[in-house]
Amino acid sequence: MNQHYKSEQIIHSESCRSSILFFWLPTKFKITNRRIMVESKNTVFGVLPIGHRSENITYRNIASVKSSSKIHVIRLLLGLWLFTGSFRLMLSPDFFTLGVIELLTGFLLLCHCSKSKLKIISNSGQSTEIEVPFIESKKINKVTREVNNQIINF
Repeated sequence: MNQHYKSEQIIHSESCRSSILFFWLPTKFKITNRRIMVESKNTVFGVLPIGHRSENITYRNIASVKSSSKIHVIRLLLGLWLFTGSFRLMLSPDFFTLGVIELLTGFLLLCHCSKSKLKIISNSGQSTEIEVPFIESKKINKVTREVNNQIINF
């Protein structure tokens, strides 16, 4: 990531997957005694990396830090419908490949229907949002807790 000042100490470092499928595109957090550094990859269609996004936010500029979880209902319902409906297609020899495609599409939608989000709001009202799969929610909660501890101690 970025260089540190001599008096800056790394308190906590965490790496989260940005997506369940694309595990090679991590989002990295470094929490020091002065700031939080967030680095993530920019992608085309969520697959091909084309650059990166890096943010350094000092604690005096942070108004609040929140973590939340969300279920995307439309993705969940569409994924369930495609996933369960694919089995009747796979029983027919004529539509077996279509059934497999429908099964995979439904499975992918089900995997991406639940997300955890870290939201850092600055004093000016600008927000930084990082969204990760539900599997990484413990890591997001840990980052939130560590940043809040550092803001209190700052």
